[in-house]
Amino acid sequence: MTASIDAAPRATFPPIIRRYYLAMGVPFMIDAITTGAYAVIYRAPESIPPSILLAAVFLVLGVGIGAYFLIRPIRRFIAGEISFAEAERALASLPRRSCAVMAVCYAPMIMLRLASRRLGLHFGVVLEDPTWLDLITSFLVLTGYNVVLTFFMVSAYLDQLCEHLFATRGVNLGVFHGRFRRKIAVAMLFVAFAGIILLSGDIASYDGARLIREASMDIVASTTGIMFIFFWINHALSRPVMRLDHGMRLVAKGDYQVRLPVTSDDEMGHAAGRFNEMVEGLSERAYLRDTFGKYVSTSVAAAILDNRDRAGRVVDTTAEATLMFTDIEGFTGLSERIPPAEVAGILNGYLGAVVPVIQKHGGVVNSFIGDGLFASFNLPLPCENHALRAIEAAVDIQQALAVGPFSSVGALRTRIGLNTGTVIGVTIGTENRLNYTLLGDAVNVASRVEQLNKHFNTKILATESTVRAAGVLQDGARLGVAELRGHESGVVVYRIGPA
Repeated sequence: MTASIDAAPRATFPPIIRRYYLAMGVPFMIDAITTGAYAVIYRAPESIPPSILLAAVFLVLGVGIGAYFLIRPIRRFIAGEISFAEAERALASLPRRSCAVMAVCYAPMIMLRLASRRLGLHFGVVLEDPTWLDLITSFLVLTGYNVVLTFFMVSAYLDQLCEHLFATRGVNLGVFHGRFRRKIAVAMLFVAFAGIILLSGDIASYDGARLIREASMDIVASTTGIMFIFFWINHALSRPVMRLDHGMRLVAKGDYQVRLPVTSDDEMGHAAGRFNEMVEGLSERAYLRDTFGKYVSTSVAAAILDNRDRAGRVVDTTAEATLMFTDIEGFTGLSERIPPAEVAGILNGYLGAVVPVIQKHGGVVNSFIGDGLFASFNLPLPCENHALRAIEAAVDIQQALAVGPFSSVGALRTRIGLNTGTVIGVTIGTENRLNYTLLGDAVNVASRVEQLNKHFNTKILATESTVRAAGVLQDGARLGVAELRGHESGVVVYRIGPA
């Protein structure tokens, strides 16, 4: 099994390496084309072999040896011989080091070619003696052109290489020593002044037909070279931007699984790394919200994550709310007669029927209390007409439970108490253990009213404050004033629905 896993990266590795050698070989191909064009213009085909030989020594042999050592750490990482940390710096600096290799190999080659006639060597396409000024300007521009071109070609290659390593090995660059603005500045300055420098050297060095010939060739060469450079600049810089834009679009649609390859060691690469960190945080946040929602209500989870003070606690809130307490009639005796597993199944079935009804009407389940629960309407989740919505929820709960059966016990009879009043939503607990709950006399009254169902033999009892707030006084049956334990004055209660 291990052999088959290792074989997959090795099978796809050669094309990746060949792309690097191809990128480093582009200057040689451009030089060969240029040599042929100059030979045609000057009608001197005999100059092609020595020029190609010179380029082969410096741009094929010299650059090839340098490219081999530059790509070697990356090749060893893919082969599993070294860790990514050992190859990361070589990977990040590949464009800059490739430029250095190109400069070291190309500069002496072009100098020998341009100065060949003055040195009496005669192995280049330079068939007329250039002035020293023209020689210097041509040397600077040609060397600079190949260095800039190499940088952006290898940067484009690095983008593909990092994307490949991210997809196959799950690794990303984490070192950022480059500067995006420097790349752009160097490229723009070269493009802006290369042609001007060449033409200035021609104007200062020649006149007449020689000036026209030299200027024409430099204009054609500059235009062609600039087109090449613009192509590779666009290729190297646009793909990371487009990839980042695509990732942001996916995140905007709620996809928190997207991750981007970091393909450069400059600000763009850093931005891709920060993007991954941001999405990781959003993914964790969504996970926490979902996980909290399984233990507390979704709205409480949202409040914990969105409505926190500096201590990480939910901000205390005071509001009028309608409170609901439920309890299964006779469940204590029932739980003593059946196995614990069946008790759990009954409770889960009961809650599975009740909780969705409460949430449907805009309520929030704050806690499960044995075989019952405590729910609220309008805090922490705003709910218009909360008293009426709570009454409607209570009626629908009774209808849902009447459908049954729940395991072998058949339908369950539940008692519900409702009360409306002012409560405060607070976070209580210690530094290591917190709980969000609702406090206030209105909560205690709702709990006591639920217990009064035993006394009145009813299913749903609501206080007068609830039926008045709901506007259903005429629909409820007034049962009178009930004395509540722990409450100084009596509370008027109403039966909701049939007894």
